[in-house]
Amino acid sequence: MSARLLLLFCRKELRDLRGNRQVWPGYLVMPIVAIALPVLLVGLVPILVDPMSTAADPGLKALIQTVERDPSLQGYTLTEKLVRLILRDFGIWYLLMPIALASGPAGLSIVREKEQRTLEPILATPIGDRELVLAKLAGALGPALLWTWTAAAAGYGVSALAAAILIGPLILPTLGNLVGLLLLGPVLAAVAALGGIGVSARFTDAQSANLFTGLVVVPLTLILLALAGRPAMARPLVGLIATGLGLALCMLLFRRAVGRLQREELLTRWR
Repeated sequence: MSARLLLLFCRKELRDLRGNRQVWPGYLVMPIVAIALPVLLVGLVPILVDPMSTAADPGLKALIQTVERDPSLQGYTLTEKLVRLILRDFGIWYLLMPIALASGPAGLSIVREKEQRTLEPILATPIGDRELVLAKLAGALGPALLWTWTAAAAGYGVSALAAAILIGPLILPTLGNLVGLLLLGPVLAAVAALGGIGVSARFTDAQSANLFTGLVVVPLTLILLALAGRPAMARPLVGLIATGLGLALCMLLFRRAVGRLQREELLTRWR
């Protein structure tokens, strides 16, 4: 299939996404949290390091002890250590965002075509099964990544400015944050999206497909995020290794999604 035809199908997926009101709450709320929450946390740090607050809160005392033992934070004041830890670990949110934003449209991508009776005309075009899955993946993953990277740029920028105003130094994202944002996050989002596409190809109604994606596919992807996310923020090598393993999983899920299309059955069953 020509690249031009694939591009046309990707554009169709983007038009469908714009008309899908189910995904817009996530696209509106998650960037606000991504920008506002780290600034709020940075603003609370000077209050948290007050000696009276530390003495009265065992949890805060334990957090400070953890920060003091972190070898990557040595050489900074206590306030700066806490701010650096907060901004470093908050990078996990930018791994969560594309998973949440891509999985919903992916879970509806094929089953919605079945319900609207538009799948048969699509399958009658020269597009192959692999290209169809690729177009569905691009339609779900592309906007999610673009939105995440825009929110991350704004979040890191505003947080760095807030840190510079409140504590002095300009704190930029770590190498682990960048590896997570540009490599691990997209791979995990692709895992969730491919899982959702596979579910969408098997289910016969959008509500069930969306429910199964939200209750099974997304939680399983979040387990992977929980295992690799925080270590990747502190150690870029962990992020690179997790990215490689995630790519292998993506290849497996892509093959399964293509296999689940079953073009002949779809053409005969959904006439």
